[in-house]
Amino acid sequence: MEISRHRSLPGGRAVLGGVLMAVAVVGVFSAYTRAGQDPTDPIVVTTRSIRVGEVLEASDLRQVDGELPGDTAAFADVDGLVGRVALGPIDEGEIVQAGSVTAESATPGVHEVAVALPRRQIAVGRLKPGERVDVFVTYDERTSSVVRGAEVVQIEAEDAGSLTSDREISLVIAVPTGDAVAAVVHALRTGDVTVVRSTFAAASVDDPLEYEGAGETSVASTDEAG
Repeated sequence: MEISRHRSLPGGRAVLGGVLMAVAVVGVFSAYTRAGQDPTDPIVVTTRSIRVGEVLEASDLRQVDGELPGDTAAFADVDGLVGRVALGPIDEGEIVQAGSVTAESATPGVHEVAVALPRRQIAVGRLKPGERVDVFVTYDERTSSVVRGAEVVQIEAEDAGSLTSDREISLVIAVPTGDAVAAVVHALRTGDVTVVRSTFAAASVDDPLEYEGAGETSVASTDEAG
């Protein structure tokens, strides 16, 4: 009588090895499947380079499909961005993130411009949106006001909103005319700009204050509204 031997069951190590191989195969398959999927997140990107202070228009933006990390705060539609002001330069084709633009669209009837300066050049503490500021520029031995009574639309600080450090602060201010925007931008590019709290009740570029060298302050108009 022939006695046949039963095949022994695989040992624990063999079973564990098989499980690990199965998991690896499933993982590779899942990764391959995900790689073959089309991106599904709608994302708004720029169609051209945007300078700080520019108001975004529909032609500056387009919607594309992509994949974003879970913690990225980006915009999904163009309409939600039209009219907002750029707080910093945005390159062509770059994703427009929430921190790159103002929280709201520009106010009709005024022009909004972003002013990014070191804290020491914004000579106000506890500044809040809705308050007004004067913008001054210094060239060599001469200082003059660029715009007075400009309303603060938005304020951002590099260190989570603190205005007490030496880091850069971005203000978005509302000025009355396109010429005033050009004057502020020119001052930022060519001179040393300082922002101070204003007593004006409305924005004005008329009758600027001027200071020449070590002489006395020259005031074209001393009447202040508000």
